[in-house]
Amino acid sequence: MPAPFSPDAPSLLNALAVGSRALIDAHFWSEGVDQLLAALGEASGVNRVWIFQTIERNPNGVLQDFVFEWASSSHYRERTQKRFRFFTTLIDDPEYEEMVNRRERGDSHTCITSQVDLGSLRDNLESQSILSMVTVPIMVDGQWWGTLGFDDCEREVDWEGAGLQALVIGAELIASAIYRQQLTRRQRQVDLLQQVAACGTWEINTRSGATWCSSALLLSLGYPGDYARLPLRRLLAHAMPTDRLRVFGLIRECQQRLQTQCRIDVQLRVASGQWRWHELVMESYYSDDGYLARIGGLVIDISQRKKSEEQAWAAAEFDALTGTRNRRGLANHLAQLNEQAEAAAYYLLMIDIDYFKHINDRYGHPAGDTLLVEMAKRVHEALRPEDCLARFGGEEFAVTAGDLSHQQVVQLGERIRQRVAQQPFYLTAGDSQVPMMVTLTVSVGIAPLALTSDLDHSQAVAVAQADQALYAAKEAGRNRVVAHWQP
Repeated sequence: MPAPFSPDAPSLLNALAVGSRALIDAHFWSEGVDQLLAALGEASGVNRVWIFQTIERNPNGVLQDFVFEWASSSHYRERTQKRFRFFTTLIDDPEYEEMVNRRERGDSHTCITSQVDLGSLRDNLESQSILSMVTVPIMVDGQWWGTLGFDDCEREVDWEGAGLQALVIGAELIASAIYRQQLTRRQRQVDLLQQVAACGTWEINTRSGATWCSSALLLSLGYPGDYARLPLRRLLAHAMPTDRLRVFGLIRECQQRLQTQCRIDVQLRVASGQWRWHELVMESYYSDDGYLARIGGLVIDISQRKKSEEQAWAAAEFDALTGTRNRRGLANHLAQLNEQAEAAAYYLLMIDIDYFKHINDRYGHPAGDTLLVEMAKRVHEALRPEDCLARFGGEEFAVTAGDLSHQQVVQLGERIRQRVAQQPFYLTAGDSQVPMMVTLTVSVGIAPLALTSDLDHSQAVAVAQADQALYAAKEAGRNRVVAHWQP
């Protein structure tokens, strides 16, 4: 029997150079692997170059899949055979078990079939007409990802020395390509998540003050996606001053382990210069000695959610026609006053348009709606910034005012009445484009409003008393102001 053949090392090194360039230039990493296998196969003169991916290793065997193949001719192709699709090889042969163990350790394995002891490994080689074989494990991040193999069905090849070292380098090139592909895939997944969720990720080293921000977050804040270093002070400068103080407060709580996870809504100045609402998700990480080591999390753009919340709040608390608060809005306003109120006296003013039904009957409801809008504007002009105007329904409005005496609140009612009556309103009715002049007057009833723990009862009492005063104003001839305490 002739001596085993040794591959030409310079040819293999040249093949590595060609294949490594292919791995770099190929659009898909798998295309680069195909070209590397072809270059190594042609340089070595073997019949088949293949890669098995390790799917699972268990005590009884190894589950693998045949994922890459180059063959010198179609006669030697095996990848399309069903027996190599997610196949399990049982570890029932000592020599095969040793070969698997070597692969897990990252060691290569060479064999000449005629020199292999009788057993399942030799049977497997002979069933494929393999005279010699070399396998090199592909180790990715320290794990046995798969196996690079070379089969020769025509020669007994001795792969020791420079030839084997060239194949080891080839396996390392493939491992690097796989690792880059995994990183790229993860980055694409992160980028897609950040794009869909409109979020960015961040991390702060609380000991050094160093920061890390994802490219999505950097871009949203107006920096290049590959910006090298964003100082903590400049990062926090994008937050509203009040929000910045809240963030610092949370960091202090994390240092004291009062909080380890939290979510807060903050406003950030983004690349366009606008202030947009974001949800800041924070999670703390502690060192073995118990000190806060770093804080990381997400920044999620919630501007659309905030806008929807504001629209829902406006629909629930504001009158769609006049833009003033409605009954619910007034009740919530009073609840806020009740939480903040000191010893100031509050009042409720009920305002009703005189003879409004006649206006609707004469000019139509669209004209009546126009008058309600304009009337609300005039009443609002007569109020102080801290006063609250609400539409109670129909042509009836309410005003809450505080920190006034009995005399001053009556003067406020008179100011409202005069503001409405002193100038006519202009509107168009029906198909006519000629503006018509309409004079309106209002009657006003005033009652004290007590801010107590039973606010619903206090408001009901104030409404009833103000309605009584309003009724008295109507009975007295309309276009006047009456207070509940007046005789």
